Formats: sequence, structure tokens, C-alpha cells
Amino acid sequence: MNNKKMMAGLLVCSIAFSILPGSVLGEEGAAWEQTNSTEAFSEGTVSWNEQEGETAGSVQGPDGETEQQPGQPEFTGAQTEAGSWEQVWIQEENYQEYGPEEGHGPGRDEYERGEFFEEEYVGETDITGSVSKLTDKVYSIEDFEIQGKEEAAEAFNLPSYTDLYAAMTLEVPEILQNPELPTGCESVALTMALRYEGFDIGKTTIAEDFLIYNRESDNVATGYVGDPFSEEGAGCFAPAIAATALGFFEDQGADYTAYDITDSDFEELLGYVAKGTPVIVWTTMYMAEPEFTREDSEYNGHVYRWYRQEHCVVLSGYDLNQNTVQINDPLEGIVTRDMDEFAHIYNQTGKNAVVLKSVEQVMSAVSAGSDTQNTEVGLW
Repeated sequence: MNNKKMMAGLLVCSIAFSILPGSVLGEEGAAWEQTNSTEAFSEGTVSWNEQEGETAGSVQGPDGETEQQPGQPEFTGAQTEAGSWEQVWIQEENYQEYGPEEGHGPGRDEYERGEFFEEEYVGETDITGSVSKLTDKVYSIEDFEIQGKEEAAEAFNLPSYTDLYAAMTLEVPEILQNPELPTGCESVALTMALRYEGFDIGKTTIAEDFLIYNRESDNVATGYVGDPFSEEGAGCFAPAIAATALGFFEDQGADYTAYDITDSDFEELLGYVAKGTPVIVWTTMYMAEPEFTREDSEYNGHVYRWYRQEHCVVLSGYDLNQNTVQINDPLEGIVTRDMDEFAHIYNQTGKNAVVLKSVEQVMSAVSAGSDTQNTEVGLW
């Protein structure tokens, strides 16, 4: 979740159609904020504009002087393939000229994670779909009785670790969260899982019409806190996404269900993949070590610890011989991770995970009491 932040006061900023301090004016006038530049020059401003393929930049100091200075953040940009925008910010030594040392401006709180922003921006804009909201119902997490890991393990008739295929790959569609949803990795991960199940849903439809938001508190377990369309958005954990999926299925009249399988052992996640079901998993941006804050949330007796690099992806494959997993990452695309490293972060960050399944398929698996035929690519 690119430059994803949560503000204690829940200040939600729009990213649309205005040039922000420390921002790049890209295609169709959209503005993208680079947090370190904004904070570094907290007493002044720095703005960059892409004009006719050339880069124009200036630094506005606290006394109003404007000059291009070596050693200040520099922007190099290029329009890439259709709908994509790549930004590279080069950060050198004299941030302290107009702001606090190391680019940390005033007001940094326990939720803010701007320093973990990977300084390469890649996005896409062409993911659309035919699914739209059919009712005016606005759901909350209280509307649903969310089934947990025990019910899911029984319903899916999970294989034991020793009975897994040696390798499995699910063809989960690749969707990148940027540029529309810089802090919307959770809704994009759910969208990828839904598209895998055959729902023709657009990239932003969940965030626009179905995502359960928490407008009353900072509880990220019960709903998304902030605005996923803004770089100032925060996030949510597994119960909120499971409830969002259930609300989507109810609105669409779809005979599907969602399970919050939080606290499942990592080997169990591989079992779902072996059964042909991708797993929505919480991890960190760019596999960073999590940095926990003092902001915790609680739901149904479970405590969810917030961490600054909170991120949500889809587990879509594994290879036991290579000790790797395949991940659909809303920030980086389809990537391969070391299995032990990925499992380590999954365990550290609270074992948050969600799975979806057709009720008919679940009932068939339970009735059969044995492995069902898998239509994906599995190797013994």
C-alpha cells in the first residue's frame, strides 16, 4: 500500500486534481504525493510538474526564495506503457536545509508509515467490470456472523501437509492498486480473489460500493479506517474484508461465503491453495520487518496489532521443492517469495487471512469426504 498512512485524527485527504506540496502532476491531472519531500520541507514546499515530457522542478524555501538546489529531492519520470506511471525520487543529504533531519516533519504519529514507501511507482488504470451494486443496503460487520478457521477447515476438507501437491499454481488475475487506490491493497486483494471466482468486478468497485468502512472509531478490525483512494488511508484486517465479501455476495445474490481463517497455521494456507482456492493474506509492504505501534484493535475477543507497513496480498501458489510461494501483490504484481520468509512475516503480523468459496462447492467437498478434483496446475 504505497505510502500508506493512518492519522490518529482520521484526516482523509483527496488525491484528485490538485497539485500537492511534494507532488507530481501526471496523466489527466492526477497528483501523487511523495511523503518524504513534503515532510522534509515542512516549513516550505517542493513541487514538481511533468510538462511536455520534460521535468521542471523548484524548491520553495521558508522565506519565499525559489531555487533549484543540488542535493535536494530530484524527480525523474517517464510515461510507461498504457495507464502506467513510474516515479523515481532520488533522496540525498540536505533535507535539513528547509526541514527536520532525515525528512521527518512534525506531527508523525504511531500510525504513520511514509518512510516505508518504495520509491518506484507503477500503476494501471484499465481494470473494469460489469458488476455493480444492486441494492442501497450499507452493511456493517454486525450484519454478519463470520465463520472462522475451524468451519473453513471442515468445509474445505483440507488435506494434511504431507498430502499436499509438491507444487500448485492458481491463475489469479493480476491487479495493481495504483494509481486509483494507493492505500487500497485490501480491497484490491479481495477483487483479485473475486475475479478468480468468476465475478466480473472492476478494480475500484469494492472500495467504492462494498467495502465496510469504520467511520466511528480507529478499529481496523471492524472496518477500513480512512480513504483507500488517498495516500493518507489506513487499512483494515481480516474480519472487515470477510464481512465485505459477505455483503458483496448478499447484494449480488451469489451462493458464496467467506471465512475469516485468522490464526491458521501457515501450512494450512497451502492446503487451501491445493484445493484450488487463493488465500487473502496480510503481510508487510515489500517484505519489511513489521514495526508495531501502540494502536491495537479488538473484535470477538481477538486483538489485532497495528503495524506501519500493513499490507494485504493473495497467496496464489507454492512449490515445496523450491520452498517458494507465489504472491499476487497489489503493489508489485505476481512475485515469488521465499516460503520461510513469507511465513515468518505472516506469523509475526497476526496470521490474518480470508478465503472465499461457492457454497455448492463447499457442500460437495464435505459430502465427498475426500479430495475433490482440482482444475488448476498441481504437481505431485
